[in-house]
Amino acid sequence: MSDVLNYREHRDFFSNTAKRSQFFVVTPAKVGIPEETGGQVEVGARYYEGASAGTVMIGQAPECEAFRELFPWQDAVISLQADGSDVIKVLSRLEAEPGRVSAISRRNAAEALLRHDWVYRWNEILRVAGMEPSPRMKLREQRLRDLAELSNAC
Repeated sequence: MSDVLNYREHRDFFSNTAKRSQFFVVTPAKVGIPEETGGQVEVGARYYEGASAGTVMIGQAPECEAFRELFPWQDAVISLQADGSDVIKVLSRLEAEPGRVSAISRRNAAEALLRHDWVYRWNEILRVAGMEPSPRMKLREQRLRDLAELSNAC
């Protein structure tokens, strides 16, 4: 593990790398650190990052209700053995199906646009408070829907 000295530079580097990557390795949050999780399984940030970058996420999907609720679409994560022993076989199989890889990539990006922008979380807060979203929030949602439609149309 390394210390990040400038988090903005790290985020820029990370997002630029992710958006140029076809595949993206994901694991449940803090996997392999049972002393910190106490056995609890959670969705880590990498799932949101990988989906929004339009990558094909490979690895393990968390076995928890939150993941099933937040990433309910087909092939959100392509399973790998936890030890990675089947990575060559899985990647070879995916590379032999370029249409499927393209569809997964587009679907992950579109679903992220339709589900995981902060505007949706704010809308839920406003709904609970009995308030209406602002016109700019509604405009943002429409823009996200338009982008998702473009992603699916490619």
